[in-house]
Amino acid sequence: MKKKMMMLLCAVCVAALLGGCGTDKKENGDKKDDTSTEETDDSGKKAETIEYNAEDYVELGDYKGMEVSLGSYEVTDEDVKNEMTNALLSYPVYEDTDKDTVEDGDFVNIDYEGLKDGVAFNGGTAQDAVLEIGSNSFIDGFEDGLIGVKVGEKVSLDLTFPESYQNQELAGQAVVFNVTVNKIVNKSDMTYDMLDDAFVEKNMSSQGYHTVADFEKGVREQLEESKAVTKETETQAAIVKKLKEVCKVKEFPEGLLEQRMDEYMERFQANLESYGMKMEDYLKASNVTEDEFQKQMEEVVSDTLEGEMIVQAIAKKENIEIGDEEFAEYKKGIVEEYGYASEEALIEQHGEAYVKNIFLNEKTLKALAESLNIIYGEAPKDSEAGQ
Repeated sequence: MKKKMMMLLCAVCVAALLGGCGTDKKENGDKKDDTSTEETDDSGKKAETIEYNAEDYVELGDYKGMEVSLGSYEVTDEDVKNEMTNALLSYPVYEDTDKDTVEDGDFVNIDYEGLKDGVAFNGGTAQDAVLEIGSNSFIDGFEDGLIGVKVGEKVSLDLTFPESYQNQELAGQAVVFNVTVNKIVNKSDMTYDMLDDAFVEKNMSSQGYHTVADFEKGVREQLEESKAVTKETETQAAIVKKLKEVCKVKEFPEGLLEQRMDEYMERFQANLESYGMKMEDYLKASNVTEDEFQKQMEEVVSDTLEGEMIVQAIAKKENIEIGDEEFAEYKKGIVEEYGYASEEALIEQHGEAYVKNIFLNEKTLKALAESLNIIYGEAPKDSEAGQ
């Protein structure tokens, strides 16, 4: 569900995280493009809009005769087999053993019931659960408390949940786990060659798979969907990269690069804060200095802005515009696909000009893709063509 939005917001030409993209005002061809940024300065006031005509700053070359080479996006039988094999790692096979005493490292099949003040608590009861002793999957004392227990034996473990436990009702609380060791088992991985309909029915019916054929078909469809998104994203990126070879941005409008960098930095820090990080934490974890980060940021913003302005200039030259009806349909699709509460919520978060400019860039690149000589299935002459 999020894949297409990632393409929309991360494509190299639309400055996904930068905001304030330039948009083409259609009412008057002589009017300047309007960045329509919603950013504010340090005083809390709305930042001044920087207006410009992209064609005044871009020297367009012969982009219509371009050839773009990309690799293959076909899903092969080998791709499907590998994906199925990886998926099967989540469905291990357990075989009974005649071992009768639990040791560290054993896989044990157990029943357990957790009691707090003599009452069973939610999530604390299970039957036929398989636990690896020493994996630290359960709270301290649970796994160690089973070492030396005989198969068929029942034990009571007096334990305490850690203060940091995510369930606040249990954090720091004393509980008793009554545990029965049913058997000790060996664990092995299910392989593609071992797979049969019975295994699929038992383990994957909740996903809609009942036979090996169902499973294989589902995996193939998922891979095809994923590769289709990758193909579109990498095609757009390759087109923009190729455009930069034949088109030239003579200079940026005064103040635009600086404004975009400020916007990028504000959004970047907001993203860090959403993960509970500060800028200094990020720099330390990334092992870069503030100056190095600033340099990297300027390179990214400059590169993105360059591609964006070239596409804007081409949109103007090719008279590519966005009608009210198609834009309304576009917004409706975004709202439905990505779970926005409403169209108003979408616009409030990104700004109408920003969303419209994403659509214009996407529409322009799609039009270019139809007119260019794009070759799929061959290794790109430049290994970075799809980046």
